[in-house]
Amino acid sequence: MSGLPQPLERPPAGDLGVRVLYMLLFAVVFWIVSWTLAVTAVAQLLVRLFSGRVSPELARFGGGLARYTKQIVEYLTFVTDRVPYPVGEFPAQ
Repeated sequence: MSGLPQPLERPPAGDLGVRVLYMLLFAVVFWIVSWTLAVTAVAQLLVRLFSGRVSPELARFGGGLARYTKQIVEYLTFVTDRVPYPVGEFPAQ
């Protein structure tokens, strides 16, 4: 089972306080991103229904949101210590 993420070592107490603040911030960001992703999915569905094809711009935007959401979830669940964007880097394609 080497493919599973390994638990992080226990951080110093000061670092945990900063992480808690970041976690609260990114929980709110996650909520906003989730709604944005839902609106994007509905928009893509409507474009597909009315034009018969998928919008490449919406698909690219949705893919970026999905990668960003993954980055936030990994941070919130302690899979990684890398702080998501805008503190860290936006996930590459």
